[in-house]
Parts: sequence; C-alpha cells; structure tokens
Amino acid sequence: MTKKTSLILSVSFLFILALILLLPKLNQARLIEIKNSQTSAPLAVSESGSKTFFASKDNSQKINFLILGAAGAGNDAPDLTDTILLAHFVPAEKKIYLFSLPRDLLVKIPGSASFTKLNALYAINKNNSGREFDLIQQKVQEITGLTINHYVFVNLTAVKNLVDILGGVNILVKKDIIDTAFPGPNHTYQTFAIKAGWRYLDGETALKYIRSRHSAGGDFDRIARQQEILQAIKQKVLSLRIWNIGTFFTIYQSLTSQIKTDLNLLEMNDLWQDVKGVPGENVIKTELTDPNLIVTGEVVLGDETASIVKPRAGLENYKEIRKYIEEITK
Repeated sequence: MTKKTSLILSVSFLFILALILLLPKLNQARLIEIKNSQTSAPLAVSESGSKTFFASKDNSQKINFLILGAAGAGNDAPDLTDTILLAHFVPAEKKIYLFSLPRDLLVKIPGSASFTKLNALYAINKNNSGREFDLIQQKVQEITGLTINHYVFVNLTAVKNLVDILGGVNILVKKDIIDTAFPGPNHTYQTFAIKAGWRYLDGETALKYIRSRHSAGGDFDRIARQQEILQAIKQKVLSLRIWNIGTFFTIYQSLTSQIKTDLNLLEMNDLWQDVKGVPGENVIKTELTDPNLIVTGEVVLGDETASIVKPRAGLENYKEIRKYIEEITK
C-alpha cells in the first residue's frame, strides 16, 4: 500500500473516530476546511523517530476537542448543532473524557445582551467566514473551564454516504426500536421502526438508526448505536484491497465534503497514531444533565415558548459545572 493510500486511510479512520465520539447532524455541499491551525500543538519526534501530535515526549500535554454535529440540508433546522461534545484527551493516561453538553442550555450570546440555546450559536455565526465557530467555542469554554484547542464539525449525512458507498452494513440490533416522533420534513414527525436481530442497513436506515432519540439514554445511547454502525463501516473499509483505490478516494471525498475542522492532514494522521491505542474502557462518558447541575424551564425565544435548561446555580453561572468537570478529570 502506498504512503498516500495509508495517509488517506489514517485520515478516514480519524474522522470515524470523531464520529464514534460523536453524535447526530452539517450543512452546505462543500464543507471541507482542513487547514493549519494557529493553536495547533507542535509535532514532536519520539525516541523511535516517528512524529506525534504532542509537543512533549512524555505526552504530558492535554488537548481538548469540540465535536459538533448538525442535521444538514434537507432537515428541519439544518444548522443547529444538536450534538455538542467536548473531548478531553490525556495522552499520559491514555484516556479520553467525553462531556455531552445540553443542546437546550440557555446561554447569553457572547458580545450581546440577547439569549439563545447553546445549539443555535453556530447557526447565528455561520456566515462569519473563518470565525463561524468563535461563539460556540467561547461559550463552551465558559461553561466547562477547559480551553478548546481544535474543533471537528460533522454532518451525519457522511455516515449515510459511507454506508451506501460500501454497499450497506450488517448490524446486530439489540432491541426493538419504535420511534413515533422521528423528525420528518416540514416540521412533521414520522415513525422509525426496526426489529431486534441482525439487520442489513442501507445508508438512509443507518442514519435513522443513529439519530433516533427513542431511549432514556440521551446522547450516549445514540453514541452506542453510532459505535455499532461505525465499527461495521471500519470492518468493511479494512476488507477493501489495494485495487479498491477508487473506493478509498470516494470515501475520502465524501468525508471531506461533510466535515469542517481546523486540523490539517498531517495533524489528523499523527493524532490518529496517538489515539488509536486508547482502550474503550478509557473513554469516560459524562452527560452534563445531572439535576444537581441543571434544571429545566421554559422561556419565550422569538415568538415561541421553548423548553430550556439552565445551571442550577443560576443563569450563566457555570461554577458548579466547572467544579464537576474538574473533579472528574483531575
């Protein structure tokens, strides 16, 4: 296999990793924005001579990724980042701490006196070219107390495209799903149903399988289904041979059309080398919906009454949330 093909595979698997850590939902046909980041950590040469993503040989540096997912064109509210995850990677411990932030958290828009839901900050700023992630990055940093080093913004349509490129995937559905409130076109609902057992899914069905909110498990229940789909995708990619180079490039092009990130190609490849050995039990998942941290309520946003959540300590008071995160990651 050529170095170029190996790089494409590494990059593809990094995107898959981002999705595994992820979530539902992006926008615009040509979203790729892979570039040099001014906040990127310099690459260091290890004792073996290979480059790593981190500046220190002992991997003492920690790094935080903001991982966002949006529904994309063809869906209601295509630009709302309904999945907002912060991944805190500690290489010295080979651990990833994954925090899911409530999409309905009522927040003050940075630089404004107005309030909105956390999941709307990207949509508000999306036309601010080159700065479209500034608002949501700033607010997530305020909420968590962690500095965001990089972002990955993914359209889950990428999963649909990958499954179709690979001719479908075989999945063991662990229990029946009957979701009568799955989002449909024009603010409607439709029923998504799938029986337990081995099922061969096309792209459209796979996308519904990982987007359905039919469970009490919230984002992390959907993440478990996403992991199943993406593990199946990974196995099918690994089964490809060198003469399938056309498929490799189709996969790469599909991913780059659905993903926006400030990581460049070499950084993505090197990061993959750092994180691929992290065992599953070292991915610590936490959903910031503990009633000791968050309370529910209703407010009028625009002309409609909207359900929201806010810190128990008070609106825009993130002290308890920060302390909670600090305790988990220390």
